[in-house]
Amino acid sequence: MVVRQSPRLDVLVRIQEAALIKTHIMEERELLEMNIADTIIERPVGFKIGSQQFYLYPPTLGMTYHLTGLFKSLEADARLVSTNPYLEAIRLCTEKKEVVCRILSNFTFNRKEDVFDSVKIETRTKEFSELEVEELATMFTIVLSGDNTEEFIKHFGIDKERLERNRIAAVKKDNSSITFGGNSTYGTLIDFACQRYGWTMEYVTWGISYANLKMLMADAITTIYLSEDERKLLGKGAGEVINADDPKNRELVREMIRE
Repeated sequence: MVVRQSPRLDVLVRIQEAALIKTHIMEERELLEMNIADTIIERPVGFKIGSQQFYLYPPTLGMTYHLTGLFKSLEADARLVSTNPYLEAIRLCTEKKEVVCRILSNFTFNRKEDVFDSVKIETRTKEFSELEVEELATMFTIVLSGDNTEEFIKHFGIDKERLERNRIAAVKKDNSSITFGGNSTYGTLIDFACQRYGWTMEYVTWGISYANLKMLMADAITTIYLSEDERKLLGKGAGEVINADDPKNRELVREMIRE
């Protein structure tokens, strides 16, 4: 017996599949927008152990450097962290539980004074060490996958702007100035933020989340003035005027709008 599917049913199935895909895309976009909002307002993630309430705070630049040694000692699989952070968190919490507990302990404080208070850190590290591996892994997954800045950069098209800046830098001729510095985080991030926003070094390193700091630097408004020759080299010359009313130019206009 051969079952034949009617063309109408086939069309209906395809429409339903398209609707599901569209819904999934919309859900992903909404989730991304929520993550962006949470990053901007630096929303901490709360959790309870018994009757005690704790929060995992977005790390600052200072915290990131402070914990560099501990993260290196984990020897985490970067590929697995990207594809399945919970699975990698389970492994790390099993094999290097003490280090994980110490990192989590630091993440539950949002003041520099507390982070450098060894008594507070040790006390909380011991509290976390009494938790089951699965409980620790759930919290540590948040830490491992907490930085979404590269995803945000792609979402906003900043990665494409970076490529365009590189193109401009290749043709930009400025023989009247010489630039020094910018060889480390001091020049490329801290000094830039201090000069641009009038912040202190203390605030840049401990007062704002590292994710927000990176996004501010990545999406900072920059104007580059080009000579006519430089514009031509980039394909951005004045060019000809296109008559949009001419039927011959309709397809070209459509292409320009799509771009």
